Amino acid sequence: MPASYFLHVTSAAHQKQLISLTQSPHEVFFCEQVVSGVGNEVGRTDVLVLLLLVGIGTIFALVVKISHITMAQPKKITQETFDAVVRENIEEFEMDLHEAIEDAKDQFKTQGVDLSNLITSYIQDPDTGELKHSNPVKDALDMIQTSLQEDDSQLLWKGLQDFSTECDKSESNRKFAASRDAFKLLFSSCNHCYLVKNKDNLAASLDALSSFLCGQGDLADVKMIEFLSNCLKELKEEILVEKIVKTVRVACIKSESNRQTFVVNGVIPCLVAILKDFSQSGKIVKETCLALRVFTFDDDMSVAFGKAHEHAKLIVAENAFGVLLGIMEHYKDVEVASELCVTLSRLAVRNEYCKDIVDMGGLKMVLKLLQDHTSNQNISKQVCTLLRAIAGNDDVKTSIVDAGGLGLIVAAMTTHAKQPTVAEQGCAALGSIALRSPPNCSAIVAAGGVEAIVKAMQIHPDVAGVQKHACLALRNLVARNPDHCDIILEAGAESLIRKAHGKMGDCEDLAKAALRDLGCDVELKELWTGTGQGKVHH
Repeated sequence: MPASYFLHVTSAAHQKQLISLTQSPHEVFFCEQVVSGVGNEVGRTDVLVLLLLVGIGTIFALVVKISHITMAQPKKITQETFDAVVRENIEEFEMDLHEAIEDAKDQFKTQGVDLSNLITSYIQDPDTGELKHSNPVKDALDMIQTSLQEDDSQLLWKGLQDFSTECDKSESNRKFAASRDAFKLLFSSCNHCYLVKNKDNLAASLDALSSFLCGQGDLADVKMIEFLSNCLKELKEEILVEKIVKTVRVACIKSESNRQTFVVNGVIPCLVAILKDFSQSGKIVKETCLALRVFTFDDDMSVAFGKAHEHAKLIVAENAFGVLLGIMEHYKDVEVASELCVTLSRLAVRNEYCKDIVDMGGLKMVLKLLQDHTSNQNISKQVCTLLRAIAGNDDVKTSIVDAGGLGLIVAAMTTHAKQPTVAEQGCAALGSIALRSPPNCSAIVAAGGVEAIVKAMQIHPDVAGVQKHACLALRNLVARNPDHCDIILEAGAESLIRKAHGKMGDCEDLAKAALRDLGCDVELKELWTGTGQGKVHH
């Protein structure tokens, strides 16, 4: 803050007003700084009014948050500074090259310096002792730059391959590449290969771009998004389509703005069309399913609200259910079927969508899939995930029970009892089917669902997801069927629920609700008690 902020408030009246508005000594000091930074009495009064209207606590919290963000930003140094320290270690302290580099790294890291933008590897001329930078990422970028200038397609391909390999190795390599303007260079390579119609090098350029954008998709700009969108619409070669879809997916992870820009550029209809046109290509089907799911994510912490639900509706509006189920019916690859199941579950976001999947034959297909591949862990997990999702519709719950789904879920949980993901999704599916449906609860008990849930809790005591969904499922089984309490308690559920309650904060409320509905003793805490000081006297 400017030095003027640290002057004292000259007016006693101002001090009184500040104290009446503030909630803590820190806020008093903060207000003194702000108000005293204004040079005249009228201005100070205006600032006080602003503080009163907006709320000192709000402004104070915002300033504290900004200061924390600023303090959290890592320090940076120049390449020249790092080079000088390495040389000094060699010349003044007679260290060998490796020792000099490691010592320089340690020095700067202890001071909180981020070295990701620097070259920290060298080669030393044996005759002159001169240090030269040696970095495979930089070398690959230089190779790409030179090949584009000289129009050398073979050198370009080699540079792109080397760059992809290095980016796949570590996040630090990708960050270093970003500090060297790799994005602009890769975009130039993509454009160049597209214009000269060099498919092999365009595929290599897209590969390099997707490797580079991994974990830093927000580096993609509007021009790149428009380029990728146009490529999706125009190019039909299988190898190129797969690479483009992958690049779109990577650019959208944890970047809501990129997702929305891709949607504006018409990517969703293209992705559904690709599923249909390349339904016989397992690689493209899996990659496209992954890309479609990313549009339904809400993983960008930098925005208050995303459009995951709207994107799911747009995908469904393109007849995605029909296309996905059509592929599932004719394509027998288990890995592809697993991707189709999880994609359907991400799209079942509305009551009518759940019913649509069943009406199109989806329930029959996935139950047959689970029956044929119960021994497959991934199929068991993803089918349970899908059943859990579509059981959000009350009619579908009944359809699952009538079609024999309960026995298959219990069988999957029993077969893969040691796998926490299967246990979690199995418990979640049973809990969803049991919700608000007494007949379904009785069917679950008869199918051995209680034993499967309790067994899952016993085997996975430290897995929060399993404990949480198990508590919820047990509660749903007795909420409208109190006659099931004895069966569940005899299975040993009470002690397991109490352990979950004591061990995991996420399970506390669900465990307490399950114990209450099972008729067990529960300690209820009063979260807030009035003081009586605000009592109105007549």
